[in-house]
Amino acid sequence: MSQRKLRGRGRLAPACSTGVTYKVQYGLNVAPDDSAPRGKAPLAWVNCSVRLPHSGQLPDGSYFLYTEEGKVFQLKSIAGKWRCLALAA
Repeated sequence: MSQRKLRGRGRLAPACSTGVTYKVQYGLNVAPDDSAPRGKAPLAWVNCSVRLPHSGQLPDGSYFLYTEEGKVFQLKSIAGKWRCLALAA
């Protein structure tokens, strides 16, 4: 099945609790709900995009993305390349 794209705005927080959050714009590829076998969700790191609304770069590391729709995604940045832990959502 093909993936659907989620785009929007959200809040990015480091995985280690620092109290710092960033307002960001994101683009994620998410597998459709019916693609996951019952009882098991497929896990894979897939490319995604995250950027600040204004110029600037976010530090590399592990993050949680809280979307305006109330969903939470796990992300990581290595050498400025963003990856999202893709679960059926």
